[in-house]
Amino acid sequence: MKNLSLIINAILAVAIAVLFYFQFSDKQPEARKNTVDSSVIDSVSSKLKIAYVNQDSLWDNYKLIEDLQAELEVERTKSERKVEQRSALLEKQLEQMARELQTKAAAFEQSAQGMNEVLRNNKMQELQSLQQNAQAFSMEAEQEVGQLQQSLQSKLLDKELAGTTKVSNNIKAFLKDYNKDYGFNFVLAFSDQAGGILLGDPALDVTADVIVGLNAIYDEEQAAKEAANKK
Repeated sequence: MKNLSLIINAILAVAIAVLFYFQFSDKQPEARKNTVDSSVIDSVSSKLKIAYVNQDSLWDNYKLIEDLQAELEVERTKSERKVEQRSALLEKQLEQMARELQTKAAAFEQSAQGMNEVLRNNKMQELQSLQQNAQAFSMEAEQEVGQLQQSLQSKLLDKELAGTTKVSNNIKAFLKDYNKDYGFNFVLAFSDQAGGILLGDPALDVTADVIVGLNAIYDEEQAAKEAANKK
């Protein structure tokens, strides 16, 4: 589910537009000497409550993501098997057509001299027809396998998108509820692989809470499904 990580990052990463108000004197200093008034930074910062989630840890520990990846891998394996089986069947049919053509061509070569012109021409036309049919079948088989691959790939992408949407919605719903108790202005994403947060105060890291909360909800949902299936 290679796109899932990027989309989760987009969901978690809120584009902060913190307005730093620059104070200029009547005479503007050189650009390289411009500085932001520290009192402005302190004023703005004091009004913001920010937390962050380690996306890598969330990715590795959210049970739903793990299960969705496993399900997707199963579907991918099934799709590959379907393509392989269909391709093998079509290849077998093509081989049969090739053997038939080869057998009839060999028989024609041995008996052609004893045939009259009409019969010889008819046999040649028959061989040409078999050859054309084999060529047409080969092209159609290749096209069919390609279309099957595209169809199965499309279904996998749809399943991946559905999983991505589910994960995204779960994260947003949890953070919305979680934030009722904390009133954060922003919940950002932190990732060693992607993201713009270079340094974060560990005191602002709410990753553990998010993972525990999401997994608790997921466990409850799974338990409810199992109970419903037993009825």
